[in-house]
Amino acid sequence: MTNQQRIHKQPVQQKKIYTCLLLALFAFAPMQRLWAQLGATSLNGPGIGISVDYLPPSRYIRPEDSVKTKSTTSQQRYNFGAVFMLSNQVDTATGKVRTWNLAASGSYTKLVSEDYDHRIFPEELLETQLALLHFRSIGNRWGMLSMLSAGVFTDMKKINGEDIFINGGVIFIKQHNKRFSYGIGAMLTNSFGTPMILPALLIKYQTAGRYRIDVNFPEKISVSSSLNKQTDLALAFRMRGSSYDVENAPDKKRLMGYAEISVGLENTWHLNRHIDFVASGGSILYSGATFKEKNLSEMFADKPMHRFATNYFFSGGLRWNFQPRK
Repeated sequence: MTNQQRIHKQPVQQKKIYTCLLLALFAFAPMQRLWAQLGATSLNGPGIGISVDYLPPSRYIRPEDSVKTKSTTSQQRYNFGAVFMLSNQVDTATGKVRTWNLAASGSYTKLVSEDYDHRIFPEELLETQLALLHFRSIGNRWGMLSMLSAGVFTDMKKINGEDIFINGGVIFIKQHNKRFSYGIGAMLTNSFGTPMILPALLIKYQTAGRYRIDVNFPEKISVSSSLNKQTDLALAFRMRGSSYDVENAPDKKRLMGYAEISVGLENTWHLNRHIDFVASGGSILYSGATFKEKNLSEMFADKPMHRFATNYFFSGGLRWNFQPRK
């Protein structure tokens, strides 16, 4: 194989990898939206969280040849999330649990793009959502999580029915042991216009001791340690994905899918038994977007990957846990 053939083959191989990556993230995006994507400030139970993320200017990688251009885009995100427990019933005879929770989330992103020949990315993105979640035990180790949500995912140019995304689904969860549980089910979403069913997968694994491993797929994988009674430090690998209805996208494609993968250090200070301050920073390993039409035939279509170069990020936030920390 000549050097020219290798150079040509490399962008094609990278494109296949990014295509698989985006499909995986977008397949689980409807389930991710049911929890506020607050990064290190994400809620673990009933409470309220706010956070701010900053991604400095990152160079744009054009899709046709994977060349890193002089064009740059920076992002500032303002996130909000809240979870309220509506009901919690425990059958003392059987130990079965029934809970109802109401979750609200919102995220506003400001994008500043410079030195582009033509506009590619929106100037701002907004996502707001209200979700109802119900969990009930259906056996000694099995439970069922059902959910329904509706939200607005828009570039704020024109808000109408096209910007309303509705998601719902059921996941059957098995508590294998105290540390490990997994679930499988299906999600119904109208993200691609016509309602369609997508698979849903949930994996949770936690260890105890000085060093704790926390796997919460599709959100994060982290290793953490308590430095003292007031401070925790973690190294976390996180995934973030969402879809938006946009007005002036390239080739007039209305559906923008954004995906982001990051790794970084997360420092949590427990100010008291209820309130935490969280600061994090690290590297954005991957971030980019695709633009498609809102129909089922476009879901697995091969579309240009508008990527950003590897970047870094900073984030800070507050979390108010309604239930006191032990």
